[in-house]
Amino acid sequence: MDKLKTLITGLKNDDGLDEFWEGAIQDSKLGLLPVYIPNLLDHATKVLDVPLVNRILQEAIPELPDDVKHVIVYYVDIDNEEAVNAFLKENNMMGVEIELRDLKEVLDDVVINDEITYQVEKSKEGFKVEITHFISDRLTQKIEEYNQKRKLGKRTLLDDADEEAEPEAKAEGQFKPIVVSDDGLELIEFVSLDCHNANEKDAWHSDEEIKIDKKGFVIRNGEKTRELWDGTIQSQKKPLRLKVRNIAGDESIIKL
Repeated sequence: MDKLKTLITGLKNDDGLDEFWEGAIQDSKLGLLPVYIPNLLDHATKVLDVPLVNRILQEAIPELPDDVKHVIVYYVDIDNEEAVNAFLKENNMMGVEIELRDLKEVLDDVVINDEITYQVEKSKEGFKVEITHFISDRLTQKIEEYNQKRKLGKRTLLDDADEEAEPEAKAEGQFKPIVVSDDGLELIEFVSLDCHNANEKDAWHSDEEIKIDKKGFVIRNGEKTRELWDGTIQSQKKPLRLKVRNIAGDESIIKL
């Protein structure tokens, strides 16, 4: 929800408005435009229906300043668009224009931070952090875009950089889409542990780090190995923070 609000151009908080309105946009021609955004955590508000419209007309709009003549109402879905529009036309006694906007057009631009599931184990040798699941919304979108372009027969920068990839498929004119595994660990290229600093404002101190090459082999603290990464990183000291970088270069830091 916080990310979503930043994607609506010009939307700012307005303490003078009822909490029903997420904020307002200051328009040079129309003046103050209160904005309603459904709470995506509440399934009941995702659908714009006659009862919600009635609430807007009977409760929310009458509480607005007298000079407000235009409001913006975002929705995820409309129960019955014809019925909603008819109700608006027949019952909008205040004369305030209600502009309906599809929130899905904004949601397409929302990028959620990478999600990392992990567990920490202590042993005689020290500590082991195991990453069991990795989800990257940004990478998922990029991969989907790539697959769609290739499906339509369009070349991409990835094709130009890897001319030898999938020679059999290319010879047959077939496209093999990129598929991410259930745990998503192949989307990670770098993992590091900080055993000195726990505060997020402190500089990062890399006590242990692992880089994963394109074939999945581990480069541990700068030394190449023939070990395939198993999702773990170990340290003798107690790890305080975990840093994970995905293959697009986005980094996440977690306080352990």
